[in-house]
Amino acid sequence: MLKKFIALLSLGLALCAAGCGNDTTAQSSAQTQDSQDSQEAEETQAQDALRAVYLKNDNGVLFVSIEQDSPFTGNIPDEILDEDGNAISEDDLNNGDVVDVYGNGIMLESYPGQYPGITKLVRVEKENQEYIEKYQEMVDQFLPDPDTSQPPELSLSYRQTDAVVTAICDQFGYTWEFTDENGESQVVIADTAHVLQSEGLIQFELEGETQMTVVSAYPPEQIVVSRWEVGQREASKDSVPEGESVPVEELEDGLAFMAEPGYIYEITGSWPEGEATYGFEAAAKNS
Repeated sequence: MLKKFIALLSLGLALCAAGCGNDTTAQSSAQTQDSQDSQEAEETQAQDALRAVYLKNDNGVLFVSIEQDSPFTGNIPDEILDEDGNAISEDDLNNGDVVDVYGNGIMLESYPGQYPGITKLVRVEKENQEYIEKYQEMVDQFLPDPDTSQPPELSLSYRQTDAVVTAICDQFGYTWEFTDENGESQVVIADTAHVLQSEGLIQFELEGETQMTVVSAYPPEQIVVSRWEVGQREASKDSVPEGESVPVEELEDGLAFMAEPGYIYEITGSWPEGEATYGFEAAAKNS
């Protein structure tokens, strides 16, 4: 009887040892899998990075993809790291720095391309002179000195569900003073119909109340925005009613204001050379 008990006890201990061994093996296997998954995720993230040259002058910033030699613009994210993984700011980036660009991978079709979904920049090399010389022509082309002999075009950038849109406003009257090639001061005054009286005013289709950011090769120092209900257009043929003032904010991306369908907007920009007026109609986007 004692021998039988000892035999059963030995069998139980063996089974317990085998079970514990299986648990340890399973735990080790799970840890190995987690490590592999983490490594694969890091490799995927590295593959998703777009290596580019960061180029800038007094007129803006341009990226150029090194692999494709293709220029693109994009937002500057809050997360910027140097070669050692330390956090830095945009002010620490220099012309010619080589950076890995992380983001959602969606490049808008334009030329240069637009990459509004950048989430992180990692600098891998500082001020590569070879790239500065190689891409200088692109910088001159896409970041030129503004022509101050006349009011610039004024565009508005805004986000919709399926895209980030940049559209040019209609230009109206202006007063502009500049120095010509002979060094003589010239003053040009252009009178036009009021934006509310304009026929064929450009329409921007909006999904609802939308933030509009001013974009220009020569940005205004400040803007004043007014609006009228579309229904007031007919009555404006006799006299233009006073418009409703629209608040303007100064954001990192530029001067911005909110617009909504059903209104006509007038934007008056101010520069050292003078003032110019622009306008558009905000219409409801068809679903």
